[in-house]
Amino acid sequence: MAFQNSVFSESPTYAGTVEDPATKLSFPIFLNTGNEWKRLVGLGDFDKEKFLENEEMANQLLDQPYDMSIRLIPFRNTNTQHLRDGFVRSFMQRMKQQTLTEDQEKEILIAIQEFKNNFVTMGVKKETEFVFTKTKEGGLKMIYEGKDWGTVNNKWLAKNFIMAYITPQSPSSEAALQDIVLGFERLMKEVKDFK
Repeated sequence: MAFQNSVFSESPTYAGTVEDPATKLSFPIFLNTGNEWKRLVGLGDFDKEKFLENEEMANQLLDQPYDMSIRLIPFRNTNTQHLRDGFVRSFMQRMKQQTLTEDQEKEILIAIQEFKNNFVTMGVKKETEFVFTKTKEGGLKMIYEGKDWGTVNNKWLAKNFIMAYITPQSPSSEAALQDIVLGFERLMKEVKDFK
């Protein structure tokens, strides 16, 4: 999860990396996303318990005009159709959980179709890198192995992609959520200590 110049990352050990204890994969502390460097916040006075109680704090965080990135590294070979379909199922589930107008639903479905169209049909090798960024403008930028796959300019889509990883209710990865929360806690302590 990247916060302004910070990042959550899901992979080889180099100086400036941390190892995920569950997968034994190493992740860089700093991630270059095009022309910007972001700082790792976490691996899959800040109130950790409040953050984990409900989505209110996560929603407030995602409403801020910051770039926030999720770096995903498949730990086994897969394909883009499989990944894309999982993301789309997550979007559809989040739509069902929210009260949306008919016009909002139409806009979101158009954005989901654009998101699907941006996925090139291909095999994905394990330990390759996807970076999904909610831009400060509210779009969802997609990068695979350094190649820009486009930006879907829909605030709902961008926010709900990231929210799938930081929601306390059924996150995409419980381990990632816990590590992101610890990363925010460390970041807030560093900010407090800096002052």
